[in-house]
Amino acid sequence: MKPLLNISNLNISFQSEAGTVHPVRGVDLKVNEGETVALVGESGCGKSVTALSVLQLLPTPPARFDSGSIQFLDKDLFKLSEPEMQRMRGNDIGMVFQEPMTSLNPILTIGDQIAETILLHNNISQKQTKEKVLDILDKVAIPSPEKRIDQYPHELSGGMKQRVMIAMAISCNPKLLIADEPTTALDVTIQAQILELLENLQKETGMAILLITHNLGIVAEHANKVAVMYAGKIVEESATEYLFEAPAHPYTRGLLNSLPNFSSGNRLNPIPGTVPDPTNLPNGCAFQSRCSDALPHCGEREPSFLKLDQFEEGRRAACFIYESVESVKL
Repeated sequence: MKPLLNISNLNISFQSEAGTVHPVRGVDLKVNEGETVALVGESGCGKSVTALSVLQLLPTPPARFDSGSIQFLDKDLFKLSEPEMQRMRGNDIGMVFQEPMTSLNPILTIGDQIAETILLHNNISQKQTKEKVLDILDKVAIPSPEKRIDQYPHELSGGMKQRVMIAMAISCNPKLLIADEPTTALDVTIQAQILELLENLQKETGMAILLITHNLGIVAEHANKVAVMYAGKIVEESATEYLFEAPAHPYTRGLLNSLPNFSSGNRLNPIPGTVPDPTNLPNGCAFQSRCSDALPHCGEREPSFLKLDQFEEGRRAACFIYESVESVKL
């Protein structure tokens, strides 16, 4: 099966006053039609930069695409012109941005903001556009859409704003939806409603979802596959059920061990240390200083991404502890 989205050896850097930052380093990621892939990791590990690069939304400068490719429907997105990318944004690839409170335009009604996306990609009348906006508001479970269509963002709750963001993202029936922390700043009840909404929309339309989050509870319930990211690199990739049953990379185990476990009564077990300075990454594995399984050569060279098919078909991890088993370098 050909992937819908195929990110290959993506390297991105930023120029800053402190020096060159490498937020994305050799990232490989595939998303197939109709599946949900979760990209997880601590804040600052490169998740959102990877997502924004798919839609070519990073400002250049200071961002710079050093190498790699992003294929979507057999098109290399780096080779498309800006008008071609504009036609793809919202039409083929939709995106739900972080913080709906600041992502919506405060001086436009929500109806006008959703209509803008529809009119950009469809040659239809104002009447047809309004009907489509009302239909989309109903689809994302916003009550009384005839009233809400003329309201401004400040008149809506956080949960309603997030539903509007989703409505804008799906207004043209995209094949891929990128959801960047879609439940940030929402209470637990509203989080569950938003995630259930995304799941229902996926079943209805067949769209694929790239879910960016640091909430492993969300991942366990809603993702088919997980890619774990640390210091700009993907360090483990696995089917969701196997990742939670037997995490392969020490960083993944650290993330899972740091989750609260109220049934056991044990204290939290956080990962020691801090994420390395992105302007001065250490030689070798970036996780070495925080890793209880570190080997002497972890500080000499970076580990290769290894297939771990003896544990589960399709699982991969970048760690030297698996070089002693029958792994195949990619």
